[in-house]
Amino acid sequence: MFKNQELTKKQIVEILLVILVMGVLLLVSDYIKANYKFDGTIERNQAGEGSSTEDLRLSFLDEKQEMTVEVSDKRLSKKQIDKAFSKAIKEIDKTYLGDNKSANDVTTDLDLRTSYVDGLIEAQWKFDIYGIIGNNGKLRDENIPEKGEIVNVTALLYYEEEECIYSFSVVVNQKSLDTLEGQLAAINREVESIDENTRTKSSLKLPGEVEGMDLVWKKKMDYRGLQLILLGFAAVGAILIGKRRDAAKAEKEAIEAKEKDYPMIVSELSILMGAGMSFRKALERISAKYLASVKNGGEKKAGFEEIVKTYRKMIDGLGEIQALEELGKNSESKEYRKLSMMLIQNLRKGSKELISSLEKEEKYAFEMRKQRALRAGEEASTKLLLPMAGMLGIVIVVLVVPAIMQL
Repeated sequence: MFKNQELTKKQIVEILLVILVMGVLLLVSDYIKANYKFDGTIERNQAGEGSSTEDLRLSFLDEKQEMTVEVSDKRLSKKQIDKAFSKAIKEIDKTYLGDNKSANDVTTDLDLRTSYVDGLIEAQWKFDIYGIIGNNGKLRDENIPEKGEIVNVTALLYYEEEECIYSFSVVVNQKSLDTLEGQLAAINREVESIDENTRTKSSLKLPGEVEGMDLVWKKKMDYRGLQLILLGFAAVGAILIGKRRDAAKAEKEAIEAKEKDYPMIVSELSILMGAGMSFRKALERISAKYLASVKNGGEKKAGFEEIVKTYRKMIDGLGEIQALEELGKNSESKEYRKLSMMLIQNLRKGSKELISSLEKEEKYAFEMRKQRALRAGEEASTKLLLPMAGMLGIVIVVLVVPAIMQL
């Protein structure tokens, strides 16, 4: 665990050193570019890329000022402009139909873009009949006549102050009834017609037949009940999971609290029985001392509570061995089960080796307590790695991103 932690810290230091070296190199590079390699020449963006800005330091007379210079993109020549317009027109011819097969039968949306030639040429659209095709090329099915309509489309193409006009015609028809879109469009037109013609009435009667298609209308099912059931089950499941997690956490904390008290219990047993007390008398002394401490406002301790419970069972008439067996059986901690077995064995054989066994167990218990303290420290250090990683990420962003943006 410690080795992994040291390796992680070493890696963090190495990353910070690499960032520091990169930052210094970028600073040196920027300093050279700003003070030695700049002769007052600023490269323009290519045509259509838009203007750029450059932050400069200006010295004149006895003044030093900072100034932002805006540099327009490169302008096309007259010949290049005409070529760009021709290219835009070719793009329009190639794309304006969208998914339609022919300009003589347009039933789906047109592809009318706002720019062509990679954004170099801007486009605006006009129509001799408005209301059938929108500026974005979307058809308005409700306004398309049953016999179709010829619409003249005009593209106004711009490059800065230069302008070019390109026109073409399309025949816009209603969607075919052989397609799902056409069937839905026909039904929608009929519903809208009935709605408009019955606006003076208090209700709308939906059609039962459109273009030879029998229609059956039903309200859309509201699944609020199902949603409530699912949410209810999910909530109950979450509560049960939460309770199990809380119970497991409480059980773990109780075991840890008992294990924390275990070294002191073994130590007191070792001292008292080493002084000549019997096991029962030692248990009585430990219980009395603990209860007096609690009575005077001391903190309750889970491990000592188990000892008190065991002693009270003996007072109530249960034998020492039976009480110790119940202590081991009912305890979730392996240390108390071990102590119970050790005491039972020594009580059955006699107390000749009991003091020696308790002393060994005392050393083992305190060593385990030390290991648990070290493990808790390691876990705390591990939990700090995530915030440290977050801070490292912020440092990387603050140092590297501005440098990269200047390249």
